Amino acid sequence: MKIFHTADHHLGLRFKNHPEASETLAQSRYKTLDVLVGMANEQNADIFAIAGDLFDRTGMKVSDIQRAVQAINKFEGNVALVLPGNHDYITEDSQLWDRFKKEAGENILVLDEKEAVDLTEYDLNAVVWPAPCHAKHSAENATGWVQGEEKDPDKVHIGIAHGSIEGVSPDFNQQYFPMVVRELNNTGVDIWLMGHTHITWPEKPGKKDIVFNPGTPEPDGFDCGHEGRAFLHNVAEDKSISTEILSTGTYRFRKMERSLNSASDMEKLLAEFGNENYNHTMLKLAVSGRLEPDLYEQWREKRHGIREAVLELKLDDSELRRKVTEEQIRKEFTEDSFPEQLLSSFSQSDEDELQMAYELIKEVQK
Repeated sequence: MKIFHTADHHLGLRFKNHPEASETLAQSRYKTLDVLVGMANEQNADIFAIAGDLFDRTGMKVSDIQRAVQAINKFEGNVALVLPGNHDYITEDSQLWDRFKKEAGENILVLDEKEAVDLTEYDLNAVVWPAPCHAKHSAENATGWVQGEEKDPDKVHIGIAHGSIEGVSPDFNQQYFPMVVRELNNTGVDIWLMGHTHITWPEKPGKKDIVFNPGTPEPDGFDCGHEGRAFLHNVAEDKSISTEILSTGTYRFRKMERSLNSASDMEKLLAEFGNENYNHTMLKLAVSGRLEPDLYEQWREKRHGIREAVLELKLDDSELRRKVTEEQIRKEFTEDSFPEQLLSSFSQSDEDELQMAYELIKEVQK
């Protein structure tokens, strides 16, 4: 049995912190869902499982719900399982999921109840044990009911839940349906398909692992260092599990730090962005160092080339300084004035002291 396992698509995420790229990033999440369904079909997956947060919020446009369902309807395997997460949680009067169900094909199941779902009618010898979210926050997870339920040893038992995992997910206040791996292992379920944490865990799945969290399939911020991930689980007849990590995303969020102290340093940095490797990148670039005055002006003229090479640039070059030279001191300060004498006394000694003294004087002059 092949299970294509994904989570945390967050369709409808607005990316307010990325105004230059917000629309591109928002649309990419829908496109990635299409890509994942295509990958699942290529892998001949039997189950396409979304372990929560397909949507970023409960208030979605009908057209956006339809767009998501249309993508999942293209799954060619036996059944698609969709679990409400803490962002797209389900309530008794959930307009989101009511509309979703109306649009969904016969092979899509919304797992909105804490009850076992036998997949026999989908030609699968398996039972699903869902743990849907009914609120955005909870100090208790939704898996407790699974522990005491009797399980047929001849079937594959698939748990699917959404929430934080102790030691894996940041949940200091224990408000995101907190779960413990040891307790999940003791539920009698053969495999747990998890969602909520946007990183991949385990990073290197082992033969004894049964709890899996794929991470978001499309990076969504600078704290998401991977390229977008999904899992492909192969559950053998003896219920042993082999798992492949799949790369799925298009866009990247990268942090870079560079120090510029010479013409070659600057040319090397600018040349790095002279190709198409960064046109799908949100870049947070911090530049420091000290350049000769003419090089400093060149940097200010040429740095726009980096902005043009990336999808969005957040540049901080406040720590890049114009190097203070004797010629500059003579140009800016009257001969034998206090500033000129003070700075000249430093010019032949410590460059750091000279730089600090120059900046202090300029600040006082303001």
